[in-house]
Amino acid sequence: MWLRKVGGFQFVGLLGLLFLGGLSISGWWWFARVSDRVLNSLHQQTGQRLPDKDITFDPWQRRLTGSDIRVEEQGIQFTAQKVSVVLNYRHWWGAWFGEDVESLSGIELDDVSIAIDPELIAFTLPTLFQRLSINRGRLFITGIDQPLSFDQLTLANEEEGRIRIYSDSRDGESWSFSGVYEVSKGLLDGEVRLVELPLSALVNAVPLYALAMLNNELSANDRFSGTVSATLSLSWDKPGGLILKGNAEGRSGQLLWSGLSAQWQQWHLNNLQFHGNDPAQSRAELAISGLDLRVPEALAGECPVQLMPALPTGITSLAINDSRLELANGHSPWVFENVNGRLVADGFSGKEKDSRTYQFSAALANIGDLQLSGQLSGSDNDFAFQLNDARLAGPLKKYSAVAGYDMQGSQFDLSYNSQNHTGQLDISDWQAKKIANSLPVASIHLLKALITDSSGRAAIPFSLEPGKPRLTERIYRAVEQHVMTIVQAPLDYLSNTTGRALEPVLYHEAGKATLTKRSQKNLVNLKKALIERPELNVLINVGVSESRDWPEFSRYELEKTLLELYAATSSVEPAEVITIPPGVRASLVEQMYLATRRHQKIPEVAEQSPGQRVQEAESWLLKNWPKTPDQLESLQKARYDYLKSETGTASGHIELQLSSGPDRKGGEPVSVLTLH
Repeated sequence: MWLRKVGGFQFVGLLGLLFLGGLSISGWWWFARVSDRVLNSLHQQTGQRLPDKDITFDPWQRRLTGSDIRVEEQGIQFTAQKVSVVLNYRHWWGAWFGEDVESLSGIELDDVSIAIDPELIAFTLPTLFQRLSINRGRLFITGIDQPLSFDQLTLANEEEGRIRIYSDSRDGESWSFSGVYEVSKGLLDGEVRLVELPLSALVNAVPLYALAMLNNELSANDRFSGTVSATLSLSWDKPGGLILKGNAEGRSGQLLWSGLSAQWQQWHLNNLQFHGNDPAQSRAELAISGLDLRVPEALAGECPVQLMPALPTGITSLAINDSRLELANGHSPWVFENVNGRLVADGFSGKEKDSRTYQFSAALANIGDLQLSGQLSGSDNDFAFQLNDARLAGPLKKYSAVAGYDMQGSQFDLSYNSQNHTGQLDISDWQAKKIANSLPVASIHLLKALITDSSGRAAIPFSLEPGKPRLTERIYRAVEQHVMTIVQAPLDYLSNTTGRALEPVLYHEAGKATLTKRSQKNLVNLKKALIERPELNVLINVGVSESRDWPEFSRYELEKTLLELYAATSSVEPAEVITIPPGVRASLVEQMYLATRRHQKIPEVAEQSPGQRVQEAESWLLKNWPKTPDQLESLQKARYDYLKSETGTASGHIELQLSSGPDRKGGEPVSVLTLH
């Protein structure tokens, strides 16, 4: 049963009419059923049947009021806590006789809830009224998680099937919409204005892909604050879906999400184009200033360069200015200050393979200045970075142990290019101390001298192989391996880096002070290499070889003695003796051999040829020639003087030292080089 109410004054008037007209009890009952006839008439005209409770109709003012009203059409559900509407008829008695309503006016609805499915909606505003006003309500749209609250929604019929729509939220003037819905085309055009609207409401209510980088489902422990202001043009129809265009901006805000913390001072979203039916074609340019971003270790990894830049869907460029970034890394986080960067999508078409270039600069706190640039293309990331005026400190301290030394605090520049997988470490200030219980493979000063060129730059080049370890770990391993190679074979390293072929020894002519031609060239290369490595010194240990130098001394003394014997036994003046005739020389050798070995029997002619006898005699004489120790010392001193004169301008970096004694193990007559 419907509940019908009639005012007291009207009731008395109605009784008067009944008595004056002489109406019967049945006539009175007929007039009392006016509300039923009005509602039935509305049902026949609109197809909507109103509930039979909390309905009041005033036939004198023709105002229908009710509560808990629900209306359903294809794609739309409409509920209102309070409804008030004036029914206009052609005749004043139309309501009593159930005539059709000519029009509706004075329509007011309070506490309304509207649910719309854009894909199914087939809504046409009835022509019974020109204007509909809704006070306070919520709008639910399929596909959007949170409802959009409003304070006023007005619909007005215009000519040619056009419906003018205006809606706003008056609390703080947060948002408003004005536009036109063309019924025949199913097209909605209008403008949305947002004024200091809470950013959390926008992220949950409007699927702007510029903000889709944030998870739409924040947990109870997560927080999202901030405001947004924007002026956006809006259009919607079934084929094209929702399209938004315009600019947006916001001021200070904060995001706390899964351990990630972000605070910002200002952001701008320019040239926004959102396409609801094809989000991949959406685009916008995002700029953020004063961002303070703190990333937990689970998301950050270990090295900032590992965080390869990527844009949220639809963002064609991202600019970050005057910001700060902190990446958790145990007790030593990566802290980037004065962060400025830009990421731009080249030839944007919404496809994953589109390339994106980026530039990034920041002051890496307690370490140095970082410059990063690169290009993303699909899953490939080609980048280059430069770390200038840096120190082995903070999160880099774990990489300070090199070749048995702790180099914490050393200053350096570091560069790397992922395209050719090569980089370079330039050390400008060495801080090194021996690690306890370690055995350094070489002096740290030697390492410094080996890699420091004439400009004062100590460069350690390296190359990386692709792999899973983090970039910082791979760089450290490559540098340490390169350093170990240097200290284990310093002369080879010096040869390779200077392009000068170097050998660890200088070979002397046996029995002489001079060098062989090969070692003369080696000495020239050494002097040139020392010019390129001005901090490097070389110790030359000048040596003699008893097994190789003594035979040359013996031969010299034998030839000298033979010349004296020849001069004494011939008419030739000693000064004129240059060579001895072969036959005479052979005879003198045999005589000297027999004179030295008085008990030695001369071999029979049948046993050896004359040449064999002479060769055996000469070999015995050379082997047993009496040795004079000062001869080797004199040869060593002669070699020292010779090398001193040959080193010339490089003598300041070459130190000569006499070996403690002759080599008696059959070695070559050499002087040994030692780098220091």
